Amino acid sequence: MMFLPGNWISAMGHFDLVYTGDTHNLIHELVFALIVGIAGVGLFSQLWKPKENFTGQLVALIIWSMMILFAVITNNWVPQPLYIIFGGLTLIATILHPVGFGLFNWIRTAKTSKILFVLVVIVAIPLLVFAFTNINSQITNGEGSGFFHKPPVSHSGLASEEPVNDIGSVMGDSETEHDEQEHSNAGHYRNMAIYSFIIILVGFLASFKPRGWRIAAWIAGLLPVLLGIASIVLPEAESSLGLAWGITSIVWGVSFIAMAEFTQRNNNISIITNT
Repeated sequence: MMFLPGNWISAMGHFDLVYTGDTHNLIHELVFALIVGIAGVGLFSQLWKPKENFTGQLVALIIWSMMILFAVITNNWVPQPLYIIFGGLTLIATILHPVGFGLFNWIRTAKTSKILFVLVVIVAIPLLVFAFTNINSQITNGEGSGFFHKPPVSHSGLASEEPVNDIGSVMGDSETEHDEQEHSNAGHYRNMAIYSFIIILVGFLASFKPRGWRIAAWIAGLLPVLLGIASIVLPEAESSLGLAWGITSIVWGVSFIAMAEFTQRNNNISIITNT
């Protein structure tokens, strides 16, 4: 689905790096692949003891809810088949889940991890600014400005502030606008906003510790780590966080996972002691 351009299920030919060597879209493509992939991980985790580990289903539901919500907000529905097929399967699995209303009424007896909750609150501030910047860019066809936003990189690998063509002459405004329109039409900015909200919401979900909450903790931690690594490796790619914020993103993600594992370890010790 991701590697074959022009296939029936994806309106976007992803990872065109394989064919063109061009990396200016790579962070956007990676983010979209992770969004869909993580939703699949949450859904397929229900094949093993769904009653004891239903958090994965909630993760998938959060992701597809965000996909649909932001498609409505930005009026961008690319790629439509994914919403119908995988979003529909997630909805059906939620309705037919063996836990039933237990998927939602656990919140009344949730035992919140204060340290995980605080970590999510801290990261939510820059992530919300990042998300709304990308929503603005999506709605304005890439012309928006704000936190983390920089002009799209041309296919030559240079920022569009100093665009050049293949023979070194200054590139026309039409090519710059084409690069901006390309990201917007494919929903790239929309996906970056979705990615931010997934980290926040799944992080909060993990902090409430429903059954099987560790999968949510690992997802909430790994997503910023992977985005941070991609930003460091691809500093010139569109939506790269850059070196400083890339490192910050990695540190936060690793810290969140470490604290989640520490919390789980303390829970296990308490259970053994009480037994």
